[in-house]
Amino acid sequence: MVIKYIKASVLVAITAFLLAGCSEWTEIESENNTDLTSTIKTEEYYEALREWKQTPGLPQVFVWFDNWTGNSPTGSNSLRGLPDSVTIASNWGGHPKFDLSPERKADMEYVQQVKGTKVVVTLFSARVGEYIDDPENPDPIYDIGNSSEEAVVRPAIRKYAEAIYDAVVESGYDGFDWDYEPYYAGQATAYLWRNDVQSRIFVEELGYYFGAGSQRTDRDGRKEAIPGLLFLVDGEIGVGKGMGEDWESQYIDYYVLQAYGSTTDANRTYRVKGVLNDMKKHIDAGTITEKEVVRKTILTENFESYANSGGGFLGMSEFIYEPEGLNQQIGGCGLYRSGFDYAPKGKGDYDGSPEYYYLRNGITNLFRIYNERLNSSDSEGQEE
Repeated sequence: MVIKYIKASVLVAITAFLLAGCSEWTEIESENNTDLTSTIKTEEYYEALREWKQTPGLPQVFVWFDNWTGNSPTGSNSLRGLPDSVTIASNWGGHPKFDLSPERKADMEYVQQVKGTKVVVTLFSARVGEYIDDPENPDPIYDIGNSSEEAVVRPAIRKYAEAIYDAVVESGYDGFDWDYEPYYAGQATAYLWRNDVQSRIFVEELGYYFGAGSQRTDRDGRKEAIPGLLFLVDGEIGVGKGMGEDWESQYIDYYVLQAYGSTTDANRTYRVKGVLNDMKKHIDAGTITEKEVVRKTILTENFESYANSGGGFLGMSEFIYEPEGLNQQIGGCGLYRSGFDYAPKGKGDYDGSPEYYYLRNGITNLFRIYNERLNSSDSEGQEE
C-alpha cells in the first residue's frame, strides 16, 4: 500500500530531529510541535507530509478558520500555526474573503505549498450574486428574486457560479464551501437556499467548476475548469431541509455536518443516516455507494460554544458508521472556529504541546483508527 511507503519515508525524514521513535504519522504530529519561527523540520519531512495528504481515501481534518491575520507564523490567527495534519482549512469570518492582505496571502501560500494543506473559502451565498455583485453598481442579471423559471434562473446562477470560480482562482484558494442553512439560519429572502429550483441549479453549476464533476466535457459554453478544486457543502445536510434529491450532489467532495453538541454515537449515527437519505436517489442509481457517502461525510463541533469541554469532537474523531452492515469510518472530523482551541484548556499538555489540545487529540484518534483498519485490511488480504 502507498501509505506504508509514505510512513516509511516520514520516519526517515524525522530521524534527524526526533529522539523518540515513532511508528505512526499521528505520533509524529503530536511529538513534533516545534515553533515554526525556528523550525527544525526538513524539506524531506514536508515532502512526505504533502505526499501523505494525497493518499486516496484519507480521512480529512477540517477547520473553519477565523480571526485570520497571517501576521505571525504561530498562534490562533495564523494558518501556519495549525497542526500539520490539518488537511482542509476554510476562510470563515468577518475579514475579506477575496481581497486578501499580503500577510494572509503569504500565510495561505505557505501552508498550501509547504504543508500541502488545502485552503477553501466559505460563503453563505443565500442570494444570487451575494459577495460577488457590486452593491453600488448591481448587475441586473442577478435580480431574479424568488423566481423558479428556468429561463430566468439558469443564466443568473450560471454567471454567479462562474464568478465564484473566478474569484476563488484569482485569490489562490483550493476550493469552495457553500454554507447552506435554509431554515436554521436563513431569512425569508434567502432564495438560493429556500427555492428548490435555484438551489438545484446552483449546485449543478458549481459542479462544473468544483468537485468530482468539474472536468465534464458537456460544458455548453462554460469555460474550462482547473482540475482538483474542492467542492464542500455544509449546514443543513441530512437534517432540516436537507439536500434536494435532484441535486447533482454526487459531485460534491465532502458533506460537512454541523453536528454541534453531538455527544453520543446514536446522535452521530442519526446525522450520517440523514446524509444517506439525502443521497438515496444517487445511491439507488448506482452513481455513488453508501460507503462512499460516509467517506465523504465530515462531522464537526462548535468550539465557539464547546471549546472548554471539547463537546462531542473526540467522539466524532473516533466515529465508525455501523448500521446496515456498512462498518465505515467517518470521512473526517472538524471544528467551527478552531482558534478557540489554541490556548491551553487546563487539561495539560498534549505530548508536549499545550496548543490545540482537543484538535490534536482528535487528529490522533482519526488516523490511529484509519491506520488500524488499513493494517487489518492488509492482513486479511494476505491471509486469503
